[in-house]
Amino acid sequence: MACAIVVLAVPWAAVASAISGVDWEGRTVVDGTNPLLFPDLTPAPLCGRTSSEIVAGLVPGARLVKAASHLSAELLGQDPILSGGRRVIFVSGDNAPAKQAIIDLFNAAGFCPIDLGDLVSGGRMQQFGGPLAGRNLLQGAT
Repeated sequence: MACAIVVLAVPWAAVASAISGVDWEGRTVVDGTNPLLFPDLTPAPLCGRTSSEIVAGLVPGARLVKAASHLSAELLGQDPILSGGRRVIFVSGDNAPAKQAIIDLFNAAGFCPIDLGDLVSGGRMQQFGGPLAGRNLLQGAT
């Protein structure tokens, strides 16, 4: 296995082609996508499902964790420590060890990961259109 953890961060329309033809068995996939269609940023039709449910169906055998999709790439690229606080990253997933591995990675990078629970409920809260989407929160800021 070349990579045990893979981060999926491509435009929604490119998800299927970006992940096709890969053996996903045993890998942890971090779903950082949002169901937006470019260039006009309209919501993609999900037929009542979350974007992570759709991604999970495209990566059979993988342990999917939704994370880092509620913030812009610009914010994610900045120092996660600001004004004495740590930038919050929301994480959700159904596989506890995979989710913990991603939480540990974000902690090590200086972020403050918050576990939102299972993939569907937590994913719905953080994906585009959810109540946590775009929330740039700092834990412990002075």
